[in-house]
Amino acid sequence: MVKLHDLHLKDLQNPLHPSTYEEYLDYRILVLRLPEQMSKKSKIHSYGFILSNEGIYYYDKKQGDFTLLSNDLSDLYHFLDDKIDTLMRDIEIVQEKVISLEESLYKKFTSPFMDHWHGLKKELARSERVILKAVDILKLFILKSKASEHFPLNEFNDLHEHLERTLRSNVAANDQLDNLYHYYTLRSNDRMNRSIYILTIISVIFLPLNLVVGFFGMNTGGLPFQHTMGTFDAFISMIVFAVALTMGVLWKIKKE
Repeated sequence: MVKLHDLHLKDLQNPLHPSTYEEYLDYRILVLRLPEQMSKKSKIHSYGFILSNEGIYYYDKKQGDFTLLSNDLSDLYHFLDDKIDTLMRDIEIVQEKVISLEESLYKKFTSPFMDHWHGLKKELARSERVILKAVDILKLFILKSKASEHFPLNEFNDLHEHLERTLRSNVAANDQLDNLYHYYTLRSNDRMNRSIYILTIISVIFLPLNLVVGFFGMNTGGLPFQHTMGTFDAFISMIVFAVALTMGVLWKIKKE
C-alpha cells in the first residue's frame, strides 16, 4: 500500500469527517458520510477509501487498519451499494413513522404529537444535510473517474441514482412533517379561538348582571323593590334579563 500523508490518515480516522473526494500524486481519497440505523438509533458514519494503482483500500475505524477491497472498483461498488440500500430502507421506515404520526394526529388531537414531531424533524434534517453532501461527492467521484478504462460507470451511476432517490424521499418526509406542523398549529389556534369565543360570550352575559348586582348592593336609599320582596324580585329580574340576553346572543350566532 502507498504511504499516506499524516494529515490524510487523520482525515480517514476522523469518524465525523464530511464527504469529500481529493486527488493526489500517488493516490485518491474518497470519503462518504452517510446516516445509518435511522430506524433504531440514528448514527452518522464516515466511510473512507484509498484508491491507488496498488488497489482499493477501505479504512476500518474499528480495527484501525486498511482492508484491501480489490484491484478494481467492483468491490467498492458492492460495498457502497449495500450501505445505500440499507439507508434507503431506513428512510422508508422513517416515512412510515411520519405517516403513522399523521394518522394519529387526524384521529385524535393529542399533545404528545410535538414530542414525536421534534424527534423525527431532527432526524430527517440531519440526514438530509449528510446525504446531500454525499450525493455531490459521489457525483464528483464519477466525473473524475469515468475516463478510466475499467471504471464501472453504469454501476456507480446506479449508486448515485439510489442516493438521489433516498435524498428525495428524505426531503418528501421532511415536507410532510412541515405540513403536519401547519395542520397542528391550525388545529391548536382553532381550539384557542373557540375557547376565547366561549369566554367572550360568558363575559357578555354576566357583565350586565354584575352591574345589576353592584347597583342593588349600594348602601343608599330610594332603591327599587325596597318596600316589597326586594331580593326575590331582583333575583327574578336578573334571571329574566340573563335569559333574554342569552337568547339574543344565540340568535346572533345562528344568524351569522
